[in-house]
Amino acid sequence: MSLNISLRARWGRRVRGWGDESVAELRGDLDRLGYGWWPIPPRMKVALRHASAADLPWFFFMLAAVMLAYVVVVYFVIVLGLYRGREPHWHWLAAWAILVTLLMKLCVKTRGAGLPFARNQLTLACRATIRACAEAHGASHAQRPEKLFAVGAALRRLEGNVMRAHRRSGTVAFLSPRRRELKAHAGQVVAKLREAEAALDHSSQAAALSEIAGLVATIAEQYVDGCIGALLPKPSLEGKKPVRDRELLRVAAAVVLIAGGVVGLAFLGLPDMAMAAAGTAWSVLILMALFGSNWASHLPVFELFKPGP
Repeated sequence: MSLNISLRARWGRRVRGWGDESVAELRGDLDRLGYGWWPIPPRMKVALRHASAADLPWFFFMLAAVMLAYVVVVYFVIVLGLYRGREPHWHWLAAWAILVTLLMKLCVKTRGAGLPFARNQLTLACRATIRACAEAHGASHAQRPEKLFAVGAALRRLEGNVMRAHRRSGTVAFLSPRRRELKAHAGQVVAKLREAEAALDHSSQAAALSEIAGLVATIAEQYVDGCIGALLPKPSLEGKKPVRDRELLRVAAAVVLIAGGVVGLAFLGLPDMAMAAAGTAWSVLILMALFGSNWASHLPVFELFKPGP
């Protein structure tokens, strides 16, 4: 028991160290971008520390959830394929039931511990965007194109988190009428971020990067304060046409295209190995075409369409 407590205390100190390191790096980045006067809110420091502590549990939750989905799919493939018309052996059923039970328990245990990581995704995305702006701000002429590309990639991830803020905050019910207004506000915030990003092409890049960082810092501060309907001041959003969240449509398009491709490949009569390779390649190409550099986060979409068990 004492060893277990000692290990937990050691792990807790290490996690707090990671959180403090993230806060210190944020302070340095803000100073470099001209925001040395802006104090990091205590709630943002807490959010970064909680996100650091919940990173590993959330990873195990996602891994267990994907494995659980895969095991269930494999079960039905085997039952409908190898054991069609006859009962599977009870040893096989018992092993499958034990595996599913263990994975479900792991999901339940790790989900609660990992929720702070999911709820603070927007804060982490803001932190990453400020870091990208700071690196681009201090980059040499040769490194500037690569660093500006990283700023754009960080902003795309931030936009997705802004559009999903009302869902991840845990404060808005699924069928709440507040969602419509929150979606419109999030779309205006994204429009404002894109306007600030466009300034990189026709004004001082240092000033544009500083403005982007200021907007992002405000978004993070408002989010950790629970003001998801006021991520940026309303006067700065006047006249901004909300950007629509099309991720759900892209996911639906990916499912249809992947399913159609897998069905089409089935008519070619390829060997199993070639079928698996072609199906995986097709799925990855579809995800890359629809989601760009963020395609890897949508890999679970094509797990259900892999040919064979």
